[in-house]
Amino acid sequence: MSKRLSISVIALGFGMLAAVMSGCAANRVDLVETGVLALEKQAAGKVYISWSSVFEQEDGLVITGFLRRRDRVGSPIKTHVDVTVLSPNGQVVDTARSNDVYVPRRITGRGQSLRRFRIYLRNVPGRGSLVKMVSHSGPHDDAMSTS
Repeated sequence: MSKRLSISVIALGFGMLAAVMSGCAANRVDLVETGVLALEKQAAGKVYISWSSVFEQEDGLVITGFLRRRDRVGSPIKTHVDVTVLSPNGQVVDTARSNDVYVPRRITGRGQSLRRFRIYLRNVPGRGSLVKMVSHSGPHDDAMSTS
């Protein structure tokens, strides 16, 4: 009887988890798949954006994806993702930067080498806009202030 009860509790837990996950993903609209926005990933340095997407949510825009290293040696690399949103006529609508992420060396056969990034924007750009993304490992000029 105890084994049957524990199996029921586990099944109930998985059912609740599936319901919560489907409810969280239901209010998101992928703007790249629907053709509203174009997404351009620029390759630079040892860390690259392996997967990314842009979602519209109730409170704005969410750009999310995974970072991965090209090489298989060395210590973790501190990096971030720079995003520039361009209107259909080429004007810069918005810019943003993700938090710093430490991307470990790439180990064959292990899925631990991917690191997630997430960027929030308040405004949703219009149809035909372009989202440019690049992984950047060094400091920016505006981040280096002398005091």
